Amino acid sequence: MERSYTTVDEHHIFYEWLIDKIDTYYIRDGETSDFTVNSSEFSTGAKIKDKWCVRSNICNRSTCSLRGTDGLSSIGFYLDFLNNTDELDPLMKKRDEYFPNNTLTFCLNLTVYDTPVSTSTKLELNIPINQMAHDYTELYNTKMGSDVTINVRNTEFRAHRSILMARSPVLAAMFSHDMIEKKENKISIPDITPEIFEKLLKYIYTDEVNDLDADAERLLEAADKYQLLSLKKMCQVSLSKTLTVNNALKIMTLADLHSAKHLLDFTNKFMASNIKKIVETQNFKEFKKRNPPLAFELLEKFTFLNL
Repeated sequence: MERSYTTVDEHHIFYEWLIDKIDTYYIRDGETSDFTVNSSEFSTGAKIKDKWCVRSNICNRSTCSLRGTDGLSSIGFYLDFLNNTDELDPLMKKRDEYFPNNTLTFCLNLTVYDTPVSTSTKLELNIPINQMAHDYTELYNTKMGSDVTINVRNTEFRAHRSILMARSPVLAAMFSHDMIEKKENKISIPDITPEIFEKLLKYIYTDEVNDLDADAERLLEAADKYQLLSLKKMCQVSLSKTLTVNNALKIMTLADLHSAKHLLDFTNKFMASNIKKIVETQNFKEFKKRNPPLAFELLEKFTFLNL
């Protein structure tokens, strides 16, 4: 995930300006005059290296402005004229009260903002894609708490009865009924090689098969026997990718034998489109010798589909 941030640094200054001998700027009896007084320069310390001064025009009505000495226009500020009034006449009559020590005080709160800065970061979330699969893989590898022994042509495998029952209806039936497997917690499987059963057992725990394409035919047979439907679908997909004119007849027979409907439909369409090439292969010629009626039926079927 990528995330962006925009930040702005701000710089503050509280500036106090005292104007001494304020009575010297005061004009009486309706006279007019204009006295301009400038404060010293000051800065907030912002990155733009700002410099400011306060300019006051004092007469019968005083005004005050804030200017940047380097040509910058004013930026949001708060200016507090002492006693919240700019009328000097009433104030001067009570100068001792309002202008202690004959001094006028201006207070300024100034804030300057730097140019906004945007940055982006990528968040690496190391969250396991499938924690359950990871945990069951660990259980498969360690065999911790295993309570069943499976003998496959004199090769023993340790497993967990509950997992076998949850994944395979056939294995569940063995442990649910009054059979020898339930009493002894042992299973004997003579019709699968240890290599294929190891892949089958690992799939039961992890939903994964290493190098599926190399053993898809034998795993399809095992998946059908133990009713592992998801593995059966994976095998059908694998075999459909390896389909050629030379093995089409063999795969069609395999799909029909193990009720692999999707693979059978796919193979039939392939054979219908390539029947002329298939009948010329050595496999079809040998099949025709062994089973002439079935070979004739296939030819008739796929020829009709091509019409």
